[in-house]
Amino acid sequence: MATRRQFLRKATMGAALAPFALDPIISPWALPAGSAPDWVEEARAQIPASREPFFQTAGIAPSPTPVMDAVAEMLHYQNKGPVSPEIYPQVAATEPDLRTHLGQMFGASADEVALTHSTSEGINIASWSRNWESGDEVIISNQEHPANTIPWYNLSTRFGVSVKRIDLSTGTNLMDEMRAAVTSRTRMVSIPHVSRNNGRRLSDSESAELAHWLRERDIRYHLDGAQGPGCVPFNFAELGSDYYSACGHKWLLGPKGTGAFFCRSDVLDRTHMTWTGSHSTTSYDAVGKYELIPETRRFEFGTRALATFHGFNAALNWVEGIGLSRILSRVDELTLYATEAWKNRGHEVSSPQTAQARSGVFVLQLPEDLSGRAVYDHLRENKSTYTSPVDGPRDLRVAIHFFNTKEEIDATFDAIEHMGE
Repeated sequence: MATRRQFLRKATMGAALAPFALDPIISPWALPAGSAPDWVEEARAQIPASREPFFQTAGIAPSPTPVMDAVAEMLHYQNKGPVSPEIYPQVAATEPDLRTHLGQMFGASADEVALTHSTSEGINIASWSRNWESGDEVIISNQEHPANTIPWYNLSTRFGVSVKRIDLSTGTNLMDEMRAAVTSRTRMVSIPHVSRNNGRRLSDSESAELAHWLRERDIRYHLDGAQGPGCVPFNFAELGSDYYSACGHKWLLGPKGTGAFFCRSDVLDRTHMTWTGSHSTTSYDAVGKYELIPETRRFEFGTRALATFHGFNAALNWVEGIGLSRILSRVDELTLYATEAWKNRGHEVSSPQTAQARSGVFVLQLPEDLSGRAVYDHLRENKSTYTSPVDGPRDLRVAIHFFNTKEEIDATFDAIEHMGE
């Protein structure tokens, strides 16, 4: 029987090294010779969806084949003996290993990390963290995904909580907006680290300033990080927020149904729970006494998809095998290229253009006779190119990850312009 160390080395470290060993079955999308660095083409060979121009990472990203292989291998291993004393402990170690890994990569202790199944799950944990009363206020923005809208609307319906919005359009001042919106009844601020709608990123300094200001007023601060890790630099401690919700299936290229919720240790005991169950406590008895785990993982409960979480850990290893800083640098390089290329064609860009505010969530303004939905459909149906319409009727989101190329960007821009002819 394999030891836990042997199993993890085979299933996880193999995924970390995979980008540098080309998959012999899946070949990259055909590119001109020398159009991308060797390390990018090697990585593309492990991502089946990159054989065609894929600019939908901000929605659902493609996973590398080693990540999916890690999920399958763990699932099959687990089912050799789900309750075997030689197998179960190795499988159960998936969760603490992943919490530790996420903390090490993103500026948190393992005790500040809970494993979730989506960003939405983390947002719901944050939304139920206070005992709400009628007339309390929560502040969100005008750049939200439904995941950071509907939970707050639900509080409004159930408890009479007022939902207010600040303007996080490109160029607005975060602190000015917040000072104008906060009142003595404000209890929570929940805004995006990176907007899925215009790509605006909150810098560490912006976020830290806001965090300090809110803490002085006993206002909790949550960041929707669906577009954060793997797209822009993310360090939980430096951002300063009380809570941060993220997912594994976007910029980190992990399996669907994976995520993480970060909670600052000094607010944990003031963060109320709404859903809970087995595995949330250190002890309980038959007369109502119980003790919660003194870590953020108290928000985890019930039977878990451990093979999928193992795949999430493999995705982190895969990213680290390439180099997260190298990935982020290339994302920014390509985003800057796309910005200048679209402007040089005589068009406008909706995304921020400064280094501090831009992200791989690149949003362009289409010519006046085109709509985001029409262009999205045309590119998908006729060019096998995948983009996303967003809230602005003439806005199109072209989510740029490191595996994309300048040639793909240019070809996509050509196809958009030819639609207007």
